[in-house]
Amino acid sequence: MRPGLLLITMSLATSATIVATSAIATHVSVYLKNYYTDYEIVRDCSDHNHLTAADAEMAKNAISKIEAYYLHQDPSINKDSLWKEAASNKDAALKMITLTKKVDPRQFCHASLDELVERLHQIDSPAERKKGS
Repeated sequence: MRPGLLLITMSLATSATIVATSAIATHVSVYLKNYYTDYEIVRDCSDHNHLTAADAEMAKNAISKIEAYYLHQDPSINKDSLWKEAASNKDAALKMITLTKKVDPRQFCHASLDELVERLHQIDSPAERKKGS
């Protein structure tokens, strides 16, 4: 292979690796942001008596482990930015629920709690621990 062609091939391979790594990091942060949003919803629901304090505590424990799991996969994640986006997403979702009145707030709240608990169970499963480590 000619030296110029080799350099171009190596450069393309490096670029592909950077793009793939960036895509994975973005993918992980989107998941984490969605779980942050679920947690924000649960907190708000607890404040408005749609969920119990025990539910809120369960969600707090779940988000702690979920966050650790995703930050282990990508330590460069900007948590502060994701929390801000999650708060905005929560506000938009709750506004939509309030305005449309087509979804029972308690069901919506429980669905967010269920998402967190389900993900926690997946993370705690031996197969997921092996995959994530």
